[in-house]
Amino acid sequence: MSFFNFLKNTIYSSIQLPLTLMFLEKWSVIYIYGPDSKKFLQNQLTIDMNCLEKKQHKIGAHCNLNGKVHSTMLVFHYEKGYACIIKKSLSSSQIKEFKKYSIFLKVQIYQLDDIVLLGISGKDSKLFLLKQFIKIPDSNTPVFSDKEITILWFSNPCERFLLVLSLKNFLLFKKKINEKIILNNSKQWILLDMEAGYPIIGKTMSQKFLPQSINLDKIQAINFNKGCYYGQETIARVFYNNSNKHALYLLSSTGNINPKIGAIIKIKKLNTWLRIGFLLAIVHVCSNQIWIQAVLKKSVNIKDIFRISGFKTIFLIKS
Repeated sequence: MSFFNFLKNTIYSSIQLPLTLMFLEKWSVIYIYGPDSKKFLQNQLTIDMNCLEKKQHKIGAHCNLNGKVHSTMLVFHYEKGYACIIKKSLSSSQIKEFKKYSIFLKVQIYQLDDIVLLGISGKDSKLFLLKQFIKIPDSNTPVFSDKEITILWFSNPCERFLLVLSLKNFLLFKKKINEKIILNNSKQWILLDMEAGYPIIGKTMSQKFLPQSINLDKIQAINFNKGCYYGQETIARVFYNNSNKHALYLLSSTGNINPKIGAIIKIKKLNTWLRIGFLLAIVHVCSNQIWIQAVLKKSVNIKDIFRISGFKTIFLIKS
């Protein structure tokens, strides 16, 4: 449900972004609580839950038995348990996966349907939030919680905030806004995630890639020293053998095309276009730009040129 009259606003890069409030309608929250909640997540996710402090958040992944990423999620302490912010298209299947392995543990797992997720970033976003809330998170305390309000702080690709609000607090927050702010939707937040190097994994690309193939190791979303979790044997073997052949890349072009997620990416070698990877996400940015996130073979370099199968638009790797 959309509570604002969202206009079809232009999507900006982090450098150009004005003060913007984003309704994160493409995400949902899975809540996990109970005496065994930490133990349960420790056995499920790629991150070490013992290292997740009360005022921290971490990106992690849930993998299948073959080590392929079912979903990526943002994990943090929430109320009496843990919250996992995940793409909405994967929420139902992720809950089913979690529940398969929770039968013998004292843990409850369900989606929170009575909360609102908002993103805030752009010029003077910190000052804007300080006018609305008594305290906000920062680099020393990336998560701030007070009753039915939780705010998360991010540094990449620019300072930004993610608000987890009850419906009541969202309506109060909305009434307090008394200055100009651009309203936008999930596309703007997705672009910021792409710039930050966070893989955009939805239903179409679920269970396609190893965590290292979407750069989760580079953003500390895998702990290679923790105990067993689903897919750990394969993931560890690839790591210690240095046998991962793919990586996550951000590419750009100009134009107006709308390929499907999962489309094949091709690279030009001599006079031939060869298959080199897959499309994870696409965002149309201001000034007629197109930015895409793709999984490509690591053999590519900055001078290569690419295109999406079925389209002639040329893409280059963003340096």
